[in-house]
Amino acid sequence: MPSPLKLMTDRAFDAFTPKGVVISKREKPGQVYQKEDDLPKGLPKEATVLGTIQILCFLVISSLGLILVYAPNSPQLSPAISTILMSGYPFLGALCFAITGTLSIVSGKKSSETFAINSLTFSAVSSVAAGAGFILLTGSLVTLRTASQQCDSGRDYLSSLPYSTYYYSVYDVEDCLLASVGLTGVLVVMLTFTVLELLAAAYASVFWWERSTATARRSSSRTGRAGALESTCVHSDG
Repeated sequence: MPSPLKLMTDRAFDAFTPKGVVISKREKPGQVYQKEDDLPKGLPKEATVLGTIQILCFLVISSLGLILVYAPNSPQLSPAISTILMSGYPFLGALCFAITGTLSIVSGKKSSETFAINSLTFSAVSSVAAGAGFILLTGSLVTLRTASQQCDSGRDYLSSLPYSTYYYSVYDVEDCLLASVGLTGVLVVMLTFTVLELLAAAYASVFWWERSTATARRSSSRTGRAGALESTCVHSDG
């Protein structure tokens, strides 16, 4: 049977112990374990969804970029496509989306302030890249529309030429129009996924900002509780 002195000591120690804090009997009083889940409910799932969307945008945009590289086009359409390819957006920008998505999935499973800050940084970079891609694609679509109108106006010019010349040149005009339609479709799909990435990256930036600040507050609170408890134990021993 425990002695009265031991019972009084245990009750006094319990009175000074904050709620929700567990002190292992085999460890020193200074070692505190918080009953708190580092991963809030729904965080891994939400982070996985964000990461999956960004990886999907990477796959679609980079694949369409390869189509632009190898797709045949007429001299009238080349300026609109070369602007996108020379910027490197379909590949470098898409690679940034893939890195951000992968890091988001990993950060959702790892409760770490470092991972949260890295995800926040890459999400902000992806937002900038997607915004730049949106501007480039919009400009290319405008340029491509102007070029397709030039292809269409060439048909009227060919109709005034002799039949033999018209017969051989009409195929160039038709190729130009078909290439214009195909490239317009590619750029529209790429623009759609760029907007999707822009929205996902912007939301992820806010999401990981809140997560990193919450993690920092919990770490600070946990350190303060541990310090207060250790100080209480020292005074009790004294």
